[in-house]
Amino acid sequence: KESEEYKKYVKNNESWLIPYAIFCVLRDENGTPDFHKWGKMAKYNHVKAMAYAAEHQNEIDFHCYEQFTLHMQLKDAVNYAHSKGVAIKGDLPIGISRTSVDAWIYPKLFHMDSQAGAPPDAFSDEGQNWGFPTYNWEEMSKDGFAWWKARLTKMNEYFDAFRIDHILGFFRIWEIPMKYRIGLYGH
Repeated sequence: KESEEYKKYVKNNESWLIPYAIFCVLRDENGTPDFHKWGKMAKYNHVKAMAYAAEHQNEIDFHCYEQFTLHMQLKDAVNYAHSKGVAIKGDLPIGISRTSVDAWIYPKLFHMDSQAGAPPDAFSDEGQNWGFPTYNWEEMSKDGFAWWKARLTKMNEYFDAFRIDHILGFFRIWEIPMKYRIGLYGH
């Protein structure tokens, strides 16, 4: 915790790392990642979250250190691969979990009242329901897509190329109202 390398990592990543660590502690404390069940912490509030972090500093530090360790291991693996002439391709899933830290902190960036999926086709008569919220592109555009830029910048630390899962989801996506379970009722 006192090493300069660790301190630099925390400082360079605190915008996502500290909220992530808080999320992990709350998830473990409440026995669920479903933040709707977290009582007074169900809706993210930066001031309340920082106060909570101060009261749970050891647990926050644990999750920060865990992420630092994972970062160092991945950087070592990437450096080794590069030394052997191997490029690393990362996977960028099109969706996020509706019980993720991103959904908790940035709910306006997502259509939390709907879910992504696929229309009926030869593989599924009822269509598919993937369950994750769709992106609120209009809201994301207000800050120049900062959430996406931060996500891609972080991934760029480890990967030479990205595979975007369901890339068509950036242009069009099958959206199903939350009250329905099957893709047939989407648009």
